[in-house]
Amino acid sequence: MADALVERVTGTSGGVSGVEIQLVMTDRTFLQGDAEPARLPGYGTIPAAWARNVALTGAGHTEPSLWVRRLYTAPGSGDLVGMDSRARLFPAGLKRFLQIRDDTCRTPYCDAPIRHHDHIAAWHDGGSTSAGNGQGLCEACNHTKETPGWTAQQVPGPRHTVATTTPTGHTYHSTAPHSTAPPPPGTPHPCSPAGRSTITQLPRRVAGVRA
Repeated sequence: MADALVERVTGTSGGVSGVEIQLVMTDRTFLQGDAEPARLPGYGTIPAAWARNVALTGAGHTEPSLWVRRLYTAPGSGDLVGMDSRARLFPAGLKRFLQIRDDTCRTPYCDAPIRHHDHIAAWHDGGSTSAGNGQGLCEACNHTKETPGWTAQQVPGPRHTVATTTPTGHTYHSTAPHSTAPPPPGTPHPCSPAGRSTITQLPRRVAGVRA
């Protein structure tokens, strides 16, 4: 009965529709036939050829669903420093990051509290669920952004900047943190000599504080 319900609600065959096994391998092993072993969390090291076979054939399924999530490691140390997210919604940790970075709604002429965590490039158009493609918006601005004639795109630069174009053709730039928010601790003051901060220099990594 449960399988029949799943099939009628989702349109897919009942039962298990997919299993996520988190198979970890290098791009060289996956795409270039390298012999470096892969790792299967909860099991251990597996041969490269077997890992490729699982990834490319779906372990024998006729219609495998393969998601490739990139993991980024620091050169030299090999420490994991980043990961793609395939989720439609921003995970809790990333939501907190956007809240801290943006402070208030990112629309340049709005300083309302953040209520929605928005994809700058829409998720259904291939936009990633990431800090770079994310911005904090109030509910009204997020709904307005989705109406015809509005576009938004990330602008390359040293600080996270979003260019929002309205139906009238006007483009507004918003740089994080919002113009009404104070700069993060350790940010050099523009009026200080040689661009150095007038306050005690802090480490480049600033930790968030939970009340």
